[in-house]
Amino acid sequence: MANIEIEPNETGAASTATALGTAMSGNLSSSKDVDIFKITTSFAGTLSVVFDVPTNTTYTDYFELGLYNSAGTLLSLFATGVDKTYTVGAPTAGTYYIGVASDSYYYNSGQYSITASNVAAAANAYESEANDTIATADAVTLGTA
Repeated sequence: MANIEIEPNETGAASTATALGTAMSGNLSSSKDVDIFKITTSFAGTLSVVFDVPTNTTYTDYFELGLYNSAGTLLSLFATGVDKTYTVGAPTAGTYYIGVASDSYYYNSGQYSITASNVAAAANAYESEANDTIATADAVTLGTA
């Protein structure tokens, strides 16, 4: 059985603490609701989130899942209408946040769940944010995915 989100949890300071490997469930009470979960990693590597949603459509993205570092910088943003696992680089051990929101147009109030895990590895195998300028571009090694 999954643990349940605690409202209000719309900010990092009010986020619901979540243990790695533990399923947390929640639901969006309105199209404007945002649920934020706080996780703490023990090492640099990859951060994976299994996102189990109540919808099953590849045509409509009912949910957005954002992964943020401790400063609130967006690392990755995903939109989906089906269950998926998302992975990003976690360049350091520490606090990260997972934000769940409704797509800007579509909304579903059904129960979703997230389960986060952290694996020690080179975090540079994934895109990092912010990388919008030449000065902040990610370095790529030839022959490496």
